[in-house]
Amino acid sequence: MDNRLLLVKSITLLYRESQLIIKTMNSSDLVKTVVESIAIADVGLGISSERDILMHLRDTAIEMCQNPLDYEYSVDDLLQRLKLNCGEDSRLYEILAQGIETPKTESQIKRTVANLQRSLHNFFREQQINEVLNKASYQFKFHRDKITDVNTFISDLMSQLEPLQSVYQGRDPAVMTDIDIGDVSSLTRVFENIQEQTTDKGMLKTGWQRVNAMLNGGFRRGEFVCVPALQHKYKTGFTLSLFKHFAIHNVPYMLDSSKKPLLLRISFEDDIELNIRFLYQALKMDESHDDALNLNIDVAEMSAYIKARLQVNGYHVKMIRVDPSQWTYKHICNKVLELEAQGYEVHVLMIDYLSKLPRTGCMSSGPSGTDLRDMYSRMRNFCAARKTLCITPHQLSTDVKGLIRTGLPEDRLLKEIAWKGYFESSKQLDQEYDVGLYVHLFKHNKESWLSIYKEKHRGQVTAEDDVHALYRFPKMKLPIADDLLGEDTAFMKLPTAASNADAELFSFTGK
Repeated sequence: MDNRLLLVKSITLLYRESQLIIKTMNSSDLVKTVVESIAIADVGLGISSERDILMHLRDTAIEMCQNPLDYEYSVDDLLQRLKLNCGEDSRLYEILAQGIETPKTESQIKRTVANLQRSLHNFFREQQINEVLNKASYQFKFHRDKITDVNTFISDLMSQLEPLQSVYQGRDPAVMTDIDIGDVSSLTRVFENIQEQTTDKGMLKTGWQRVNAMLNGGFRRGEFVCVPALQHKYKTGFTLSLFKHFAIHNVPYMLDSSKKPLLLRISFEDDIELNIRFLYQALKMDESHDDALNLNIDVAEMSAYIKARLQVNGYHVKMIRVDPSQWTYKHICNKVLELEAQGYEVHVLMIDYLSKLPRTGCMSSGPSGTDLRDMYSRMRNFCAARKTLCITPHQLSTDVKGLIRTGLPEDRLLKEIAWKGYFESSKQLDQEYDVGLYVHLFKHNKESWLSIYKEKHRGQVTAEDDVHALYRFPKMKLPIADDLLGEDTAFMKLPTAASNADAELFSFTGK
């Protein structure tokens, strides 16, 4: 694409986004990436050389990227600046002016924005295809001796090209659901799905009453759930607790009665022995609520006990420890497909945690974090098509620690950061998941507390009073016991006084 056209599209995109009534779109990162990709010659000829025009338009685009989302442009001022930018190239100015001056309705603006975004993304897509193929061709022609395995070389090349391909013929494998209003059977399928989502069928309850209230009853099969938290703030402990809840508080609802229900947990960090120890503690706490648990038993005995308890309702349970450097998101998908071929229906896929994987095969052209968002999107679509609940923790950015240092009370931290993009590696990660369930472990009066906050739940409406809960940990570094079958143990706010409890952080909160 011509460099001038790239800048025309970028400036028009930023201006049209500013005209939207509901200003949720922001293409500043995309435009910045466009600008950085434009190579401008060191020397230009003439008063209004192409080099000067490109530099001036680039400066205008960069300045527009700095403006806040609610910035309102003066059309006259913007056009005057663009007139100066274009110098003697009157045709270029006419194209810019037409894109800005032409009146458009809200729906027309949205279509224009979407088309411009798609055009810029396609430009990067073609650039990346060219780069991948040129690099592969050079390696194969001039460094053939360094390619020890041709099959692996081709496989790697295909992995890089896969996210860049388009489907033009036949049935698109990316289409997970379609509906023909004239086809009664397709409508029936949709209404059956709606009915399943509005009843307890297929819903997966947690072991905590307050969290179930947050989720309007529980998680739905097919949802993609992100659990953001700071490092060492109980991400793994929280998700392991949910894993236990699914097994002991839910009876499998089968989409295919010939299959076997499966809960699958894949860990890229913790040893299985650590997870087993945690589950043993959590299950024992549910039974006895006794702080003085005997942990001086071997892993085999723990495993036998856990197997009996977790399979009580008919679930099969598998836990896998994997070196993340050896896997990609494709390996996760292939593992699920392999288990399906073995006769399993995967109800829950828990990944601790997805962002640990290399982004091989994911779209990387675009703003920072594009490859991570693409990997999340691919896993979400894969699981949604199978009605598999997918849960993965994610690290919050270090900026959140700065908020704590300013004196913000930690019991209110999650409410403060929700919806503000405090994610490591991508500020827009919340666009890719269905449920955002933040957690934060902190100290209050020498007691350990867990704060839980629901930021987002696609398709569900929750009262403001039902999006936050506080749980107090028992003594002796034990997990929080379930309260589903007893009294609600959640707190709405911290008590004014607390007992003298163990002040050390938990040994199993290292995520």
